[in-house]
Amino acid sequence: MQASTVVGTLALVLAATLVAGYTYGGDDAPPAPKPKTIQKKVDEREAARRAAVATQQKRKEEFQRRCAKAVKTAAELAECRSAYRQL
Repeated sequence: MQASTVVGTLALVLAATLVAGYTYGGDDAPPAPKPKTIQKKVDEREAARRAAVATQQKRKEEFQRRCAKAVKTAAELAECRSAYRQL
């Protein structure tokens, strides 16, 4: 056999082995996570803001409920002060 035929055959065999390895080999790298879009970030920020506003409104209503009376006992006054501090 001629050297060029042997080298050519060997190159074809190696190429076929390489292609088969890529075809049947597993993908070890995990799939890339989907990047957050700007709209998703805005939606998450808006949801967090709405939750904070709802919490603040709840605290405000609690303060008004506890501090609405003009005459208070010492315990009621302490509850009113603690509600005010939470605002």
